[in-house]
Amino acid sequence: MRALLHIGFIIFVLIDIGVSFGQSKEELRERIEKKEEEIATANQLLEDTRASKKSSLNELYLLQRRIELRNELIEHLNNQISDFNQRIQQNQESINQLESELKSLKDNYARIIYNAFKHQKGFGKLMFILSAESFNQAYKRIKYLNQLAEYRRNQAQQIQVKTQKLKYKIKELKNLKEEKKKALSQRSIEKNRLKKEQSRIQNRLTSLRQRERQLRREIDQNKQMVSRLEKEIQQIIDEERKSTDMWKDLSARQKEISNAFENNQGSLPWPVTDGIITRKFGENTHPVLKNIKMFNNGIDIRAAQRSEVKCIWTGVVRKVVSITGANLTVIVRHGNYLSVYSNLVEVKVKPGDVINKGDIIGEVPHDPSSGENVLHLEIYKENRKLNPEKWLK
Repeated sequence: MRALLHIGFIIFVLIDIGVSFGQSKEELRERIEKKEEEIATANQLLEDTRASKKSSLNELYLLQRRIELRNELIEHLNNQISDFNQRIQQNQESINQLESELKSLKDNYARIIYNAFKHQKGFGKLMFILSAESFNQAYKRIKYLNQLAEYRRNQAQQIQVKTQKLKYKIKELKNLKEEKKKALSQRSIEKNRLKKEQSRIQNRLTSLRQRERQLRREIDQNKQMVSRLEKEIQQIIDEERKSTDMWKDLSARQKEISNAFENNQGSLPWPVTDGIITRKFGENTHPVLKNIKMFNNGIDIRAAQRSEVKCIWTGVVRKVVSITGANLTVIVRHGNYLSVYSNLVEVKVKPGDVINKGDIIGEVPHDPSSGENVLHLEIYKENRKLNPEKWLK
């Protein structure tokens, strides 16, 4: 029974060491894997545009986003390497301490064995007990021998525990050094890739700067498209403020949907399966033209070819409208909130449809000349613009 308890103690010690080591390491690894997945998606999307000889702003946005992801990945790798260095140092200190404690235990145990052998040489335990001058002294000698045997057993067990911990720490140190070596190698590879990607961006910038007039026309067209979309949204809000009769039967349900939408900020599903945000919400500096600022009412998501667009939450389709430069736009109401999906084709819903989270509302069109597939997503609380990136999972 004592042996089983002793083995259980050793296992508990080793498990406890492993758990405390693993948590932070796993968090870092998950972050690195997440960035690797995003970069892989960006690579695939860029591969789709490789056949196109036409340099475009959207391709430039995607290249810039990939560089951002690459820098974030390198930063995570730096953190991981720093973590390895710290753990290696702590591990080495633990090994040094264990070796010192183990040596002390072994020296002490050797002295006990030597002294026991020296005092009992030619003089057995039985003779030691029988040579007592009284029964009381004999009893004390028996008790002493039992205590000495128990002490020796305890010393032997401590030596075994320390030896097992030392073996574990040595193995752990070896694994840490191997993982650090891999992380250093990966960081070197990522830095080389980053240099090549930065060079590719410079080539694209040079090409796009030769088309300044066209870029300025695109900015004007985009402003007109945004203005038209804002008018459509404002019209919906004004109509519903004037008359709520058409929503009378759905008012309670719409309130419930609105609360659920708000409570799920940061965990709403993405409207496409694979995508990368290439233009963020708010004011953006033009990547080519100097001193030009552009305001984005939502986010632009670069998607894979023929990507289906799904509704991000349960709601009611309020409008399907054709906007120049944005193909079809679908506006869905979720209580006090609106989600707006621009640049759609093959739209499968119509005004008045009640749709659920994840229902398909259309497809992202493929531009064969540029090889691009871009979805524009906006979220409003009534007429207040919100950053969709903060709402998506």
